[in-house]
Amino acid sequence: MALYSMRKAHRCWRFIRALHKAPDAAPAPQKDAVKRIFSGIQPTGIPHLGNYLGAIESWVRLQDKHDSVLYSIADLHSVTVPQDPAVLRQSTLDMTAALLACGINPEKSILFQQSQVSEHTQLGWILTCMVRLPRLQHLHQWKAKAAKQKHDGTVGLLTYPVLQAADILLYKTCL
Repeated sequence: MALYSMRKAHRCWRFIRALHKAPDAAPAPQKDAVKRIFSGIQPTGIPHLGNYLGAIESWVRLQDKHDSVLYSIADLHSVTVPQDPAVLRQSTLDMTAALLACGINPEKSILFQQSQVSEHTQLGWILTCMVRLPRLQHLHQWKAKAAKQKHDGTVGLLTYPVLQAADILLYKTCL
């Protein structure tokens, strides 16, 4: 399973690089251009009914409707709180198995582990260097979650939205 995941991540990495090797002047988007769908889910254990109804069920339908669909096990997003590395590895494998069991088809979509594609963190760092600290501190998610953590939250929690933006921009997805 791990070898298959590594091969899939490598193909996904080549796909990402190919996306960004465009001519100097990119043509204007066409109305009939292929829509690229990207979404991610944290490996927080076995999915529950809320995960299924809120995301996974629509993921299965989306892979049948669109030609370019990418789904990520967003393990980098889950480390905003302390994680046991062994548990995180197992949770990632469990989430992968659960998604496949729920109908995510590797023949119709790309399923990969976020941390295996280094461009996520690279673009996240570039964007982090561009965003202003007060803007991040103003976000509701930061205020709500930091209030629950000791010492006002971690920098990872503060920059979580920047990593989300990097995830979306990396694949040139549609909104």
